[in-house]
Amino acid sequence: MVVLPSVWASSPASWASTAYGHNFPRRRIIEAGLIVLGLLLTLLSCLGSIWRFLNVPIAAVADVRGLQDVSQILSLLSMVVAIAFVCGVCYAVVAISAQTQLQEELPEDVRGRVFGILNMLVSVSSLLPIMVVGPAADLFGASAILLVVSLVVCAWGFASVIRRGSLQPVGIVV
Repeated sequence: MVVLPSVWASSPASWASTAYGHNFPRRRIIEAGLIVLGLLLTLLSCLGSIWRFLNVPIAAVADVRGLQDVSQILSLLSMVVAIAFVCGVCYAVVAISAQTQLQEELPEDVRGRVFGILNMLVSVSSLLPIMVVGPAADLFGASAILLVVSLVVCAWGFASVIRRGSLQPVGIVV
């Protein structure tokens, strides 16, 4: 239920990234996508606690008609699906921009080898987090692990902004 909205979001995001991505510095798109993705994952990790807080009965008297709690208007599942959709947009924008950046900067004669090795490394390295995150979630809880992952993603985006500094204006060679 969480993966499907992310997949649905990737099509319009890839179209928008292709159509309008050239108007923005690619590095800033990647950094913003990572930061927003990290913030959304943080929100997702805290959503259960937020939901319990919001669903405290609003009316002090049980027989008062009208809005009793937030669940009469909004469901937790709809919030998770909306967050997953926006996470899919962020992921697609980051992935497309990063792949485009790589293609533009790599010499044509090594591009195929680099992308072949990159895809192989992505496939192989995806097994380790799966083996580590499951037992860690059993020990510490899924929300705690999701919060740690979200903080790492946010930190990665902010580190890129801080470490690489501001963008140079076009036409100035340093």
